[in-house]
Amino acid sequence: GKFNSMNGNNQEKSEDPNVFSKTGLRDILGVKADDGSEIEDSMPSEEQMETAMATFEDEEDVQALRGARKEAAEELLEFDETVAYTKDEDQENSQDESEPDEENKEKPKKKPKLSKSNGTEENSKEDEAKRIAEEELEKEFAAWQNKVGVDIDAIKESLSSSERYGLTFREEVDPYHSLFLMSEEQRMQEAAVIEEEWDVEAIEAEKALAEERALEDDLLATFPRPDILPQQTQLYQRERARRRANKLRRTLTGENWSTRQDTVVNHPYWYNSDTGEATWDKPDVLIKLEEHRIAEEKKWNAIPLKPLVHVMKFLVPYPERTACNFVCRQWRTAASDISFVRHVLPVEMGALSLKKGEVDGNIYRSISDALECCHPGDTIELGDGHYWVQEPGLDINIPLRIVGDENDPSHVVIELNGSISWKGTKGWMEGVTIRRPNILDNDKERSPILEVKDNGRLDMWHCALNNAGVGNCVVTVTSCRKSKWDKVDISGGSAKGGLLLNGGIVELERSTVKSNSGTGILCQNHGHLIVKDCHVFGNAGPGISVKGQSNYLLERNKIHSNQGVPAEVEDQCICNGCDGNLSDVRGLNGFQLKSKTELLLPSDMQAVA
Repeated sequence: GKFNSMNGNNQEKSEDPNVFSKTGLRDILGVKADDGSEIEDSMPSEEQMETAMATFEDEEDVQALRGARKEAAEELLEFDETVAYTKDEDQENSQDESEPDEENKEKPKKKPKLSKSNGTEENSKEDEAKRIAEEELEKEFAAWQNKVGVDIDAIKESLSSSERYGLTFREEVDPYHSLFLMSEEQRMQEAAVIEEEWDVEAIEAEKALAEERALEDDLLATFPRPDILPQQTQLYQRERARRRANKLRRTLTGENWSTRQDTVVNHPYWYNSDTGEATWDKPDVLIKLEEHRIAEEKKWNAIPLKPLVHVMKFLVPYPERTACNFVCRQWRTAASDISFVRHVLPVEMGALSLKKGEVDGNIYRSISDALECCHPGDTIELGDGHYWVQEPGLDINIPLRIVGDENDPSHVVIELNGSISWKGTKGWMEGVTIRRPNILDNDKERSPILEVKDNGRLDMWHCALNNAGVGNCVVTVTSCRKSKWDKVDISGGSAKGGLLLNGGIVELERSTVKSNSGTGILCQNHGHLIVKDCHVFGNAGPGISVKGQSNYLLERNKIHSNQGVPAEVEDQCICNGCDGNLSDVRGLNGFQLKSKTELLLPSDMQAVA
């Protein structure tokens, strides 16, 4: 009985397991074998330990722990290429989160784990399938593109708005505002600055000086023997002379110039292989050589302009250089070269403050200084401004041309105190205003502004002559050759009249004779007067007066508003033609009225009222 009682006690003790033993822990966890038998006494797994610990923790802590473990596992899967990630695990995890209580109560089941080798094989199969699909898609697209062609519009329509903007930016904006373009422009600017800073002459001079120093200091070779030094020096000098001669020959013949194509603007330019110079224009040496070749073919008519002008400098302007104008066009251009013109500075440019030695070439301080150096046939050019001529004035006895502003003579003004006496057999005046200065004493008797006499001749075009009421006529023509005046304004004459013709020949066309204190035009002493398309008005005496057996021709003139008769002609004068003259009928001294609109003069001169 004692034994039984002891066995009974032992049996009771075995039924009351120890929770601190392995068996007690299994009982708590409810872990048994698959066949219902208890598992042999061994260490529990990690999952069993976690399940057991979860039973003693709060539900919130357990859920937080599981979420952290899940995130850690997902992060590991992202960076582990050997482990396959399946959707079943994700679904099981989510199911575990939704039913935590039931899983805690029941016995946990082991999840099947995929081996690393199986995951790698599945990944490789998926990659292979994707690659095959992409290749088939590319082949299909290439076949369609070969059949239809490249449809740019369809490609652009398939792009999104941001992709279209990026494509436009790369095609239109980026090529012109890229870093490469800006760096290239900066490099070209720096190269241009460096090119401007180069002084070729200074570099050549420095090279020549270095060569001389080399010869003086015996630097032709390294450690030369004394016996061969003279020979080396001679060879060096001979080679240098040969190279310089070849370079000079290339410079004179233009062989160092060649054409190249600019890659930026796609335009040819000229490049010098000796100096590195580049220019768009054809070099001067090549132009001169071309002129020389043409001159050899066409002889005298194609002589280059520069040597032809140089030769004509040794000719007298008139008649030798003037005769060259009739040879050919090239000779006419050379004879009219600007270097033969004598320029006079106006007062506004400080001409009066300059000394004689301070001006060079064909530039002069005054008209008088220019006349002292003039040869027959020379040209004096007057710029815009004022020119002062003191008494006694100007005496011109050679053929001469005076040129001002052909469009507006008021821009070139000669303030004349004396008189211009023209005795040259030929002369020309253009675009000049000759008048009296305002500070002149009007009470003093003075000579006319212009006197053409002693068989002289002066043709004028677009000039103005104003005597400003000084006690004499404006222009006097005495015993001169035929002078033709076109667009000439004559005004301000004294009681002696505007134009006084004593035995000379003057032809007035499109001119104006006005505001004279005497007769507008007076022709006497066998003079010859031709007046066409002129305007004669506002004179204190007759508009036109012909006396002393003179010849006259009046056509298409306007004669009116004169205090005397429009025109008076003596009986002994000879009329060479009168037609279409307009005048008023006031003061018909010696005229016979033929009709209301026509006046009959003694010599059949007709004037329409």
